Amino acid sequence: MTGTRDGVLGRAAVGVQEHGGAEQVRVVLPPRYCPLPSAVHPDAGRLNARAAHWLNGYGLCRDGAQRVRMTGNDVGGFYGRIMPRAPGDRLQLAVDWCALMFAFDDQHCDEGPASLRAGDFAGFATRLLRVLEAPGTVPGDDRDPFLAAAGDLAARCRAEGTPVQVRRMVDGHRAWFLGVLWEFGCRLGDRTPSLDDYAHLRQHTAAGTATTSWTEIVDGAEIPGAVMDAPVVRALSELAFTTAAFDDDLFSYGKERWLAARDPRPARCRLNIVDILAAEHGLGLEAATAAAVDLCNRLTLRFVRLRDQVLPGAQEPLRRYLGHLSHLIRGNLEWGLRAGRYTNPDGRHPGAVRTTGSFTPAAPRADAPPPIPSIAWWWDRF
Repeated sequence: MTGTRDGVLGRAAVGVQEHGGAEQVRVVLPPRYCPLPSAVHPDAGRLNARAAHWLNGYGLCRDGAQRVRMTGNDVGGFYGRIMPRAPGDRLQLAVDWCALMFAFDDQHCDEGPASLRAGDFAGFATRLLRVLEAPGTVPGDDRDPFLAAAGDLAARCRAEGTPVQVRRMVDGHRAWFLGVLWEFGCRLGDRTPSLDDYAHLRQHTAAGTATTSWTEIVDGAEIPGAVMDAPVVRALSELAFTTAAFDDDLFSYGKERWLAARDPRPARCRLNIVDILAAEHGLGLEAATAAAVDLCNRLTLRFVRLRDQVLPGAQEPLRRYLGHLSHLIRGNLEWGLRAGRYTNPDGRHPGAVRTTGSFTPAAPRADAPPPIPSIAWWWDRF
């Protein structure tokens, strides 16, 4: 597809341009193969407004740059693209979670001084996890607004979900927090990880299972463990999470460049698929960007072909889940190319970063595993 909408353009020269001493960063991505459905929830705006009201009620993101960033996150648009036909009242739970966790990510995980305080993160994350798994128990400072908001989410989760669904939600957060701690280790050691390590851990650092655990709760029906834990379904889940996370790296690259230009002591550690490919294979920026998009295209092709093998024999709960994964890959792309989270990198410079991309109907030539051992099993014959 070629178009001229905001964030999605026709063909242009691929590359990164910095203007005015990196006051403005422009990134043009190679064409992306993504023959998956695109839809937006009709109540996305209302879902956004309700999530903001709910978050503000706990004293979070009320003013200044934090409020601007919260609004720019477009959480209704993000989760509304994953579940565009879900009942709005049930979907609100997942959208509220997005609002809280984007704020948590910004303030506690990967930006500014907090990105190097592993001890602070570990202590807070374990308390947050306990709130999710044992509602009514708020360890430590019970006045912390994040813990209070998380307690409300946990209570609503139990009211809507089954015990198995609740456990899956908690386990998803445990995997996410473990992945973030791995990132802290990389930053503190000021080292860029290997491609093999990054490829299998990126689904966790991007909160893959934590994000999609809410889809099952919103839908209502529980997917049996023998189905959800089957290797082919696990492979499809990991493919979707990782593809979306690598796409995140692509449309957040300009933001990272913009922030790095303002860091008086820029780190050598790189946690982005473009920089990791460049370091591992000795590539220039343009070639590394092209390699990253090619990898995303290959992952997307594998997801589509494997999903199409599974769908004919899938029962309705699994069919819905695979539909959500399909919407996640395409919806995350369309959301990320427009979200103020990336175009306004610090909440004070709207339009400082612009990333454009295009879609192509041309599939990769080969459906074969890339030379990355940790993810090669996604091409097994299930």
